[in-house]
Amino acid sequence: MTIQEYLVSTLTTAAGGFDPAPMLIMAAALGAGVRRRHVLGATTLLLGGTALWGFALTQWVGRQLLDIHWHELVRQGTTAAWIELSLGLALAGYVVLRVLRASRDRAEARDEDRDIEKPRSAWGLYITAAVFVAIVIFDVPFDLFVAASATQAAPVAGAGWVAWALISQFPLTLLAVVTLVGRQRGVADTMTRWWRVIQPYASVAVTVALALAALLLLIDSTKLLVFGQFLVP
Repeated sequence: MTIQEYLVSTLTTAAGGFDPAPMLIMAAALGAGVRRRHVLGATTLLLGGTALWGFALTQWVGRQLLDIHWHELVRQGTTAAWIELSLGLALAGYVVLRVLRASRDRAEARDEDRDIEKPRSAWGLYITAAVFVAIVIFDVPFDLFVAASATQAAPVAGAGWVAWALISQFPLTLLAVVTLVGRQRGVADTMTRWWRVIQPYASVAVTVALALAALLLLIDSTKLLVFGQFLVP
């Protein structure tokens, strides 16, 4: 993979791993009176931990991921079809849960104005950041970038992971910058307000995309099990 291709991979997978939740949590913590140094410390833990975790996995298992013949693994035989069918059913179940949860959230929102959940202490903020770092391995764009980074020399991969962490957490990065210069209050309120406007539409878009992906997996796997050939070669 060339440097240019790696740059494109960095941007696309980071965009795929975009997550506004940490920014909302940090903004809520600022609003609750948690000191700036703790918000910046937890943010550094989250961003730095994500970059270090990704770089470490790149060095440990990145090459092994590149050696796996993924097409042969997932596109040959009935075993692959049954795995794909299971994934489709699991994804469909998750879509149903998202729909039910969205309905419940709308009902609760009619009863009362709900604040974004926030840690009760500075330690809670650090623990939350550590949890986000730990679970990022379940993020597919993160895993794809582990493999992509394995094609680069260690210094380039390290820089790539720093960029990936900052871009995928761009709202949090921006909040950290304005917090560092002491202008966090207004920006945090504005970002939170904007997200509350956008979030319902974004949630629907994600649910629809997941539903379409589940449908494709189910149709594709069923076609091989019934007719002996995948819908998508």
